Amino acid sequence: MVLSMWGVFCSCSTEYRRQEPSQTNNKSNICKILYYASLAGSSHNSQPWKVVVTGDRMIRLYADTTRELPVVDPDGRELYISLGAFIENLTLAAGSLGYETTVMIAEDFRNNRPVAEIDLHKASSVQFDLKLIERRMTLRIPFQQNPIRATDVNQLVTPDPQQIRYYSATSEEGSFIAEKALEAYSQQAYNREAQAELATWMRFSDKDVKDKKDGLTTAGMQLTGIAGFMVRNFYKPEDSKKTSFVKAGIAKTKKQVQGCGGWVLMTAATHSVKDWVNLGRRYQQIHLTCTKLHIGFQPMNQIVEEAKFKKEVSKHLGIKEELMFIARIGYIDRNPVPVSPRRPVEDFTTFIH
Repeated sequence: MVLSMWGVFCSCSTEYRRQEPSQTNNKSNICKILYYASLAGSSHNSQPWKVVVTGDRMIRLYADTTRELPVVDPDGRELYISLGAFIENLTLAAGSLGYETTVMIAEDFRNNRPVAEIDLHKASSVQFDLKLIERRMTLRIPFQQNPIRATDVNQLVTPDPQQIRYYSATSEEGSFIAEKALEAYSQQAYNREAQAELATWMRFSDKDVKDKKDGLTTAGMQLTGIAGFMVRNFYKPEDSKKTSFVKAGIAKTKKQVQGCGGWVLMTAATHSVKDWVNLGRRYQQIHLTCTKLHIGFQPMNQIVEEAKFKKEVSKHLGIKEELMFIARIGYIDRNPVPVSPRRPVEDFTTFIH
């Protein structure tokens, strides 16, 4: 089974997730904030962030280009969306822990300049349930097929009603999106270069998961029972290129696109890095809202990654702006336990006193 090329956010059992720091000094508070920030989603669970902390208040966020995906994300759009999600988690965690944040997103990203500078100031705590950040995860199971309630749709589009669209799965537009999502996935799944890139992020064995704390694992693919056991113990990452693996992935994707309540599409006014980062913040808000409302969420961005399908869908839906992000959503009975390995804060952070 091949994974969706974007939105492969969740990967492993929670025993590999970094534990929240327990100390209460300023440095530990920043570690806590960065811990919650690092629970943001990223394509292939690549976690493409680097952080430099100066003193006890200035956080500089950089793109870790060693973790980019040049085949499925050649312009870095998804990388910067992930950094936007990181920033959103950071600001929510900081507010909850008693800090006000001033976020400055850069205009110039050349020469290894920071993507954003976040200045922390002590302030009154802002009420936010940090468990939502910990419970957020991508789900690849079929969802309930009843449409999303109007009151819930309103909450989902609130971050930017002009750039966020919802289409019911039973609508003509929803059916068209489902059809094109499967076609785009299938085209990408047979792309040899995309297969090779995907294989480098496969973490089938428990040892690989523990050592790397990133990438795609059996739990993230929701391979459990005998199937999960077989893949963990007898498969190598290169096996993900095999035709049988690809066909199984396409079959599962067909069930996914047919099993949902609707689709969320996000656009941006321009095709700029700053817009990508801001879109990432909105994406994270939507996903956290879905978590609160017991709505399953799975990014399915092959349509955006494959130019032919992006053009077809934009034309069919009458979208004039840049189509940037697509996810299927639907009600679920309960939020499963998250399965998202993360690198420890010290792995991606440099502290300067």
